[in-house]
Amino acid sequence: MPKDKLPSRGSAFEVAAHFNDVPRRYVCKQAILIYKDEQGDCAASIHTVAGTQPGLLPGQPITMAALEALLTALGRRVGGGFIAPEILSVGLDSLVWWCPAGRRRIWFKPNDDSEASKRIRSKFSGSHIWYPPLLFKARPDALSVFALVANERPRPDTRLWKAPFWNLNDGGMCNGDIKLPPVAAENIGRFHTAFFDSAFTHNSQGGHLTVHPGGYIGLLEALAKRKTKPDTNFWVSQLIRTKQQVKTIIHRPE
Repeated sequence: MPKDKLPSRGSAFEVAAHFNDVPRRYVCKQAILIYKDEQGDCAASIHTVAGTQPGLLPGQPITMAALEALLTALGRRVGGGFIAPEILSVGLDSLVWWCPAGRRRIWFKPNDDSEASKRIRSKFSGSHIWYPPLLFKARPDALSVFALVANERPRPDTRLWKAPFWNLNDGGMCNGDIKLPPVAAENIGRFHTAFFDSAFTHNSQGGHLTVHPGGYIGLLEALAKRKTKPDTNFWVSQLIRTKQQVKTIIHRPE
């Protein structure tokens, strides 16, 4: 490729920034050019920046190894490692995993004074209930939660169900003042803490959370009183089916 001249305006190719509160000076050494065709497909080349009047030297098609080196230099770990069995998908800024059914405490702190909310808080906050198997998707500052009906690792075409909990809107958790951890496999436990140990404040999903004839309170009573782990038939009879599958959540950008 021919050498392309880049405009230089004083320190346009130098950047001053702080790294861990230490001032650093960065000089432009390489550039990546992105090319698109009419269909939107992309190609890329990487070039060395050189000269007193900075210009691009002939480039080379960018490789996955070059991208990995770049991401590593930017502080993103992209190397291989052990994949825990509960993890379903790992992306550059996303993580999807599932959690088996279990008996856990549930907390409520309603932000309204309705009689139903008062009853839910007084009767169930701090109680142990059965949680269905759950599917989680974490993205920067965002966590989505869906229910599963089979207590086994889901497949890409496994249907998802509405998780019967407050503070979820189309699966997305209303964070409130909760600070979510960075998206990383080693932080799955911290994401669980953010969800399971937080107090639910309101029904973000609107409408029904269950098909239980007694409504949400009836479902909570059933889950609190039950002594044995609910099976697939129980969850199918209580939860609301969505149009989503595991693969659609994995590939969904938000």
